[in-house]
Amino acid sequence: MIRNHTILPRRRPAKVFLVTAVVTVLAACSARAPVHQFETRLPLLTWVGEFTRPSGTILPQQASDYKFGSLSGLAPDVRSQQWVAAIDDRNNSRVAWLTVTGAEKGMHVSVIRMLPLRPGVGMTDRITTQADLEAIVALHDGTFLLAEEGHRIAADVWQPALLRMNRDGVVTAAIEFPPELQIAADGKSGLRDNQGFESLTLTPKGRVITGLEQPLIQDGVVTFERGAAGRLIEFVPSGDTFRPGKQWRYMISPTPRLEGFPATCTDGENGLVELLALSETRLIAMERACLTDRESGRTANTVQLFMVDLIEGDARKQELLNFDAMLSRLSPELAGLENFEALAFGPVLNGIPTLLVASDVHFR
Repeated sequence: MIRNHTILPRRRPAKVFLVTAVVTVLAACSARAPVHQFETRLPLLTWVGEFTRPSGTILPQQASDYKFGSLSGLAPDVRSQQWVAAIDDRNNSRVAWLTVTGAEKGMHVSVIRMLPLRPGVGMTDRITTQADLEAIVALHDGTFLLAEEGHRIAADVWQPALLRMNRDGVVTAAIEFPPELQIAADGKSGLRDNQGFESLTLTPKGRVITGLEQPLIQDGVVTFERGAAGRLIEFVPSGDTFRPGKQWRYMISPTPRLEGFPATCTDGENGLVELLALSETRLIAMERACLTDRESGRTANTVQLFMVDLIEGDARKQELLNFDAMLSRLSPELAGLENFEALAFGPVLNGIPTLLVASDVHFR
């Protein structure tokens, strides 16, 4: 998670444009097969359209404290034929169901309902209603897994966990991460506060894979000059739960340089924010960074997609798309890109499979 910051366009100073559900459709045009069947070559991704909505929108049918926005995870829900989104808000943790349809400019998004998380048997309010939700997947049985990335508030610690939620918003289980991937009491090793497990994806055979936004403390830091080793870990089905399985080293790329933005935002180093499984061993990864000109206060994001192959303990990647290539197609409000953190398979538009990318703007 990048901490709150103000996004201003790269090209010129302008009044801040507050956005929340920024969803960009990327059409996969290199083959006739669905996106998840690309096995032997890279898909050609082209921009189709965007949808924006004012930040912190209050929906008439919702309680006043259930603001819509800051989408940090997104997944298609086969049963409802909608998309379910994880909302990044530690006050009344919640999810939202959306419809995504084709429109004249590429797409239209409607918010159908929002649902607060509630503790089930053996669960506490703390771990459910105050969760730092960063990603979501829809399981084959109709339930959901959500990622609590791992965070601190003063002396209190929320360790990373996968929260299992039923369709009524009841959290029925919290699946723990191995001790070496948790926040350590001494702060000298282990997970970084608020920079833990930001990504989550489900493979066709039902395995769950998640990855670190930033390297563990002992594994170095990402800078403009060099990347650093993050980790991916799988969780495999085990009865009615999941257990940790294999791990892979994932090299997070150096923070990209951007003319006019010489420094990073707070916690703005390049990091892994989402994964999307195409097969059991091939994923799409999304990395993003936040850069700033501290004198003017202007900021901008960089966003890249990579194709990732899981091979013998290593996640080997090659660039699939740099979002800078789309800047001329985006609206002026998105010239600085956005804090994109969610990636999901989208609807089929005119016979072409799509990917959806959504932003977490922290209710600015």
